[in-house]
Amino acid sequence: MTTETSPRTGHRTKPRAQAGGPGGTEAGSGAAPGGGAGSGAGSSAYGESLADVYDLLYPAAGPAVDSMVAFLQELRPAPASLLELGVGTGRLAIPLARHGYRVHGVDASPAMLAKLRENDPEGRVTASVGDFGALAVEERYDLVLIALNTFFMLPTQDQQIACLRGIHEALADGGAAVFETYNPQVYHRLTEATTRVGHLAPDALLIDTVQVNRSLQSALVVHTIMGPGGLRKVPEVSRYAWPAEFDVMARLAGLRVTGRWADWDRSPVTDQAEKHVYVVERQSV
Repeated sequence: MTTETSPRTGHRTKPRAQAGGPGGTEAGSGAAPGGGAGSGAGSSAYGESLADVYDLLYPAAGPAVDSMVAFLQELRPAPASLLELGVGTGRLAIPLARHGYRVHGVDASPAMLAKLRENDPEGRVTASVGDFGALAVEERYDLVLIALNTFFMLPTQDQQIACLRGIHEALADGGAAVFETYNPQVYHRLTEATTRVGHLAPDALLIDTVQVNRSLQSALVVHTIMGPGGLRKVPEVSRYAWPAEFDVMARLAGLRVTGRWADWDRSPVTDQAEKHVYVVERQSV
């Protein structure tokens, strides 16, 4: 057993615990963002199980959030319309709305959206319960954001392609989609279970155990929360896609990757990068 990073955070252990599952990242994509429950019954169960502690796992302020906002402002400035998939408790959506974006969020977890409403008393962000793996929206958006590795929470390649097709239909002319994912290389190289431990609160401990199935490109994270209320275990599964595979899936959905970086600061991708930030647009006819 070793102590390592987790797919969700993509970051080294810090004094304060950050969740360690594949659905997001401490920086989306996880968490990220919002980075809430994204698609289907599994994601809904994840969100329902963690909604009460999600804001402790992923703080809603700090340099990571600021750099994400700056990245999007450069890409498509406010007051652009923005759709966030896996909006969670509003970690990214609320700051974006405060910067002038017209934000709508989709999440599979009603409990996550209830926390979003608590965090957003002004009602700047609109939201709806939905499965982004079968995305159907009436409006088209200048930006679609899917942060905190939430895209990888779709458990099959077919579902990931279906999501990309839904994003294609949701994009306005000249729009762009932005994905924040963990770098598959970081976790594909793991050959044994890894564990990380951190303090969630003064009276609560968070233990994340990560197991990777390299042949299936999947990562299983079990979040164990130990506190006054007892012990709670929440499993989370992600299916990672290699950059070349992501490019092909995007093309199958009528999209093309126009940029890929190692972080919101547009630093270049390396094998050691802990995450990837993709910009995707509609293919030219």
